[in-house]
Formats: sequence, structure tokens, C-alpha cells
Amino acid sequence: MTAANHSPLFAEFDRVSREEWIAAIEKSLRGRSLDSLTKRSYEGIDLSPVATAEDLAGIFACEGLPGQYPYLRGTRAAGYRASPWLIAQELDIPDPQAFNHALRDALANGQTAVVLGSSPRIESIGDLRIAFADIELNQRPIFLADGARALSAYQLLRAAIGAETLAQLSGCIGYDPLHGLAQSGSAPSDIYERMVKHVQDVQEHSPRLGCIAVRGDVYHDAGASAVQELAIALATGVAYLREMTARGLDLSQAAGKMHFFLSIGENFFMEIAKLRAIKLMWAQVARAFGGDDEAQKIRLHARCGSRNKSQLDPYTNMLRATSEAMAAAMAGVDSISVPPFDAPLGASDSFSRRIARNLQLILQDELRLTELIDPAGGAWHIEKLTDQLARAAWKIFQDIEAGGGLLAALQAETIQASIAAIAQRRQSDLAAGDALLVGVNAYLNPDEASPPPREGVPPPADDFAGAGAITAPPLRPLRLAESFAARRQAAGAKA
Repeated sequence: MTAANHSPLFAEFDRVSREEWIAAIEKSLRGRSLDSLTKRSYEGIDLSPVATAEDLAGIFACEGLPGQYPYLRGTRAAGYRASPWLIAQELDIPDPQAFNHALRDALANGQTAVVLGSSPRIESIGDLRIAFADIELNQRPIFLADGARALSAYQLLRAAIGAETLAQLSGCIGYDPLHGLAQSGSAPSDIYERMVKHVQDVQEHSPRLGCIAVRGDVYHDAGASAVQELAIALATGVAYLREMTARGLDLSQAAGKMHFFLSIGENFFMEIAKLRAIKLMWAQVARAFGGDDEAQKIRLHARCGSRNKSQLDPYTNMLRATSEAMAAAMAGVDSISVPPFDAPLGASDSFSRRIARNLQLILQDELRLTELIDPAGGAWHIEKLTDQLARAAWKIFQDIEAGGGLLAALQAETIQASIAAIAQRRQSDLAAGDALLVGVNAYLNPDEASPPPREGVPPPADDFAGAGAITAPPLRPLRLAESFAARRQAAGAKA
């Protein structure tokens, strides 16, 4: 590994010590100490307002180079200069024909990947052929991370498209049964046998396509801290590696088919650090398992979370999504999904979908983040925070492993209880004004009426329904603005 260049910039200026910085800051605080500005995050980390080069003492991962282990600075040496992140927008349009029309328009106007989220409704080969008519799937990465729906979707693709196109599919149609368990509370007993079959089928017919998903959104949207998200994602990946290799699959093959799908939250610097930390942590885990270089390189998709989005003053969701997408881009993820700003109201429209897509285009083409290889690399605060998150998450990950793994932790309700405690703190802080949501509990526009909700998009039916052989209490989604919206609507009704 080539040693990093530590030659100081602007060497002609005298070096300013940390003590001098602190003295200057405290002078401006008029008697208050610097400690009064230090805040403790939901991750249990004290966030100092001052960062200096001394904060990097003992942090060696940040001295690496992009494209080299432990891949903290990215899995490719040229970063986005070689290939920009994929603009992977979701289209909440159930009708296959309408979905196809909207998808063709989106791909013609900047979208670069196809996402199967809650839509379209595909119940047959005919539905699938309508939804993807005139779409060159062999040239557009496709993403679907789900439970049994991912399995059935791939089988429908096998039946609907030619073998040549099938062999060229890229992206990930990923099976994540533990996510389904945490979300719905039940799962079939043969989840790992299903996963093995799925991996074998995909490897045979679509060798470029990922097929194991590690989703963090159900935990994030329930209120989890960044540390909890990292630990649970890592525990999920480890569980899948263990189960796949125990059933005869090659470890590097299984790891190479795995994609991580993580949410982006409201704390800008925390989210950059979180998405960088998972690269470092996964590389270490895959190497410890004996995985090759490719197995150690994470494949990372980021999606704006929903817990902080609001029906009240929904246009402020644009600001939140912009900050979140920028954090993911600066962290160096492979693909990003930005839900429309009006998603909390129900089904989106063409305007809100266009704004969501254009937000990413602005980051790429006007802010030009694609010209940077590792924009966050070397930033003292971010590098220190990345290290702190990774260390704290590793401890929780070890606790999960010591208790028998993630499945055991979900069934014992330890995961649910720990996330519920953080969710309660978030709600209490918002109610007390210690945390702010613009347009919800701060900077309200009293003259703006709460917009009426729209008809929602029904969630897709999974192939597995009913009581399962594996059960666990499901996580409850957290909507931070929900109680404020209810009170304002009640007040409006009385008026």
C-alpha cells in the first residue's frame, strides 16, 4: 500500500494548536465553556464542535487509498470519476402499463437504474412484460430487495425474457428473509433453503446479478440509531454467510452476491460516517471469513428514510431529501433512491417524481460530486466519527453474536426493545423542542393548511402469508411528525 502524503498545505503559515483554537472559540462564547456546545448523540457519542488533526491519532483506516483494503475510501480507485452512482428512483405506480410509461420517461430524463419497490403490481408473466416493454434490462441495473417476492420476481423474469438478456442482468434481486421477519413478525421455516436455491438459480442464469439483500430500513424507520443500524446490518450479513456456507455454497460466491440496502437519516455528518463505516466493517468481516478481495468489497445502496418526513409543510421534505442524498453521495455509495417529497401524503405525482430524480441530477451535474473520488476523506470530524461509530457498532454486533445471532435476538425481543428505547428518546426530544423538524415543531407556517392525504399505494403481497414457523414481534414504524399533524388537523376541524 502506498503511504499517504502528510505534507502540510500552506506550510508558510504558522501552525495553530488545539489550545489556541479553543481559547479563540471560548472568547467568542462570552464566558461559556466549549463543553457547553458538546452534545451527546443517540449513538452515545459526544459530538464536539471542534475537530483538529489530533483527532485522527490512532485511526489508521483513513490513511488507506481508494480501491484498497479496508475500502473505507471506496471500492474503486477512481471512485465516481470512473462511474457515477446510479440514480435508482422508485415509481409508486401499481398499474403495469402506467408504470412502463413513467419508467420510460424517467430513463429518458436521467434515471439510470430500475427499482421494483412497492410497484408495479406483477402477478403474471404478462404483467411483467407490460411493465418492462421497450426497457433494455440488460443495460439498466435492476433492484428489488424483499422477502419471497424477490424469489417470485426472478422466476417471472426467467420465464418472461430471453436467456441472453437474463445472463446480462445486473443490480440485485435480493432475498432478505430476516428483514421480512422483523417487519411482519413471521417467516417460513425454510428461509435458508429458499436462499440457497435462489443463489444457485441466479448464479447459473444471471452471473452478474446480486441475489442476497441486507436491508436496514425496517430498523431505521423504527427509530434505530446509526450504531444499531450498523450492528444489525453486519449481523444480518454474517448470518447469511454462515447459513450459506453451512449448506455448501462457496463463501466468496455468497458474499459477492450480497448487496446492502441502508437508509439515510437526518444527521448529515452521522450518515456520511455510517455509510463509510459499513464499508470498513464489512471488509473486516469478509476477510475474517476467508473471503477474497471481491468478497470484501461492499455493494451499497442508500435510500432516504421515512421516519423524519412529514405531511405538514411537505415541501420541507425536499430539503431533507437533498441533505440525505448528498450525505450518501459524499459517503461513496453505489446507488441512491430518493422518494418523492409528497410520499407521506400517499401516491406521488409526475411533478414530485421529477423533482426527486432531478435532485440527484443536480448533485451529479451541477454540484459535480462525481468529479471527486472521496469527498469526505480526510475530514477530521468525519474520520473520527466514522471510527467511533464502527467501534461502538462492533460492540453491539458482538453482543448479538454472543446471544446466538440476529434471529435469536429478534425472537428474544432484545433488538425491538433497544430500538424502542431510542425511538422514545427521539419522540421526547421532539416534543420538548430539543430536536427540531422544520415545518413540524419549528418554523411553522400557520397560514398553510395541512394538505389532504391521497390514496396510498397498497404494499405488494408476499408469497408467504399467515402464521409462520419462525415468529418474532414485529418492529413498529416511527413517524416523528405524526402526532403534530394529528393535533393540527384536530385544531383545524374545531375551527
